[in-house]
Amino acid sequence: MTAQQATRYSAPWIFGITNIPFGVAGNYAAIAVPFLLRKSGLPIETIAAIGALALLPAAYQLFWAPVLDLGIRRRSWLILSSTLGALCLVATLFIKVPQHLVQYEIFLVLGQALTGLVASCNGALVSTMVDPSRKGQAAGWVNAANLGAAALGGGLVLTLANAVSIQAAAIALFLCITIPAFAAIFIAEPPPMKDPIVDHLQNMRRQVWKAVSARTGWTGLLFCVSPVGTVALTQLFSSMGTDYHASSRVVEWVNGYGGGFVTAAGALAAGFILDKADKRKLYILAGVLTAACCALMALAPVNQNTYIIGILAYLLIAGLAYSAFSAVVYEIVGTAGSTASTLYSVFPAAGNQAIAYTMFIDGQANHLWGVRGLLWADAGMNIAGVIALLFLLRVVFPDKKNASVNVETTAAKETRELVEIK
Repeated sequence: MTAQQATRYSAPWIFGITNIPFGVAGNYAAIAVPFLLRKSGLPIETIAAIGALALLPAAYQLFWAPVLDLGIRRRSWLILSSTLGALCLVATLFIKVPQHLVQYEIFLVLGQALTGLVASCNGALVSTMVDPSRKGQAAGWVNAANLGAAALGGGLVLTLANAVSIQAAAIALFLCITIPAFAAIFIAEPPPMKDPIVDHLQNMRRQVWKAVSARTGWTGLLFCVSPVGTVALTQLFSSMGTDYHASSRVVEWVNGYGGGFVTAAGALAAGFILDKADKRKLYILAGVLTAACCALMALAPVNQNTYIIGILAYLLIAGLAYSAFSAVVYEIVGTAGSTASTLYSVFPAAGNQAIAYTMFIDGQANHLWGVRGLLWADAGMNIAGVIALLFLLRVVFPDKKNASVNVETTAAKETRELVEIK
């Protein structure tokens, strides 16, 4: 398997294209949905609760992600889930709120559940089809596409919904999700293994447990479940425009086109750094920078200039945070082969739970103390998370075997162990 893959590695950039459907869908929920719901008269705390609900499928995706390791190729699953998810999300544009809020939430959650499978497919393909020495670059491309898709899922959909029609926005949303998915046919993915289903499930269980119980695995989970680097306010910024007296055009540009460019640039630059640096230290650094950005924004005047500068700075940090997160996960999954989708889904599931609870707490802080309270809450959770991680990893559970071995070396060893149990 490994020898065969050595001559069939795919270029890291192609996985940026195949991740665009996930990015468009996620940014539609994070940018267009809050703005349109606020325009419909819903308060921020309700919008935050809906946003947290939309993240739940990603948080519990590990329970149905194993289907991606069965039957057809992962690239085929990617195309199928993109198309079905796009149809559900398009439906939300035609549902009246608050009159039919329950139906709206059902289609939003279902659309996020289906397009969320794109990330598991893509993550498994990166973990198994990219040269290990270039996985940092792959993380950069994947997240540049994911976060840069704000220009499509957020900016373009908002512009068309405001300036043209809901129908035009719906067509654009569907095409932006489905068309990039077909780039997956250019990934030279080998046919799936035809093991008996019982043997395959047992092998899956062994590989997942081996990865999660290893030090690199369970410490990786600690990073995922912490609020560090969640950059949760990206899900609420478009709904905060009213509080900062920002015009609709500014909200569209900052959260859509301008923000998409900034986050894509940050993610791509971080990707090249991650192949040469300690990925976990950069992840913690992203949490510290997030807290600093929120604190400065909370201390600044509540006006349109603060909105523009603060959000663009926050989104630049988001590029680093998400690329570092992906690089850490790719390193853990390694060459898991036939169960890579299942193993990959465990870590983003934990990460999405962290985003969901962080965003919910941010929303409640806004309800109690206003927009400044929201910013201080996000800053406080990131700092508390950084302190907790450093205390747990250096004081409570120090690496006694070989403290001088860096994370990449340890991860490489555990990757070989994963291959050996196959």
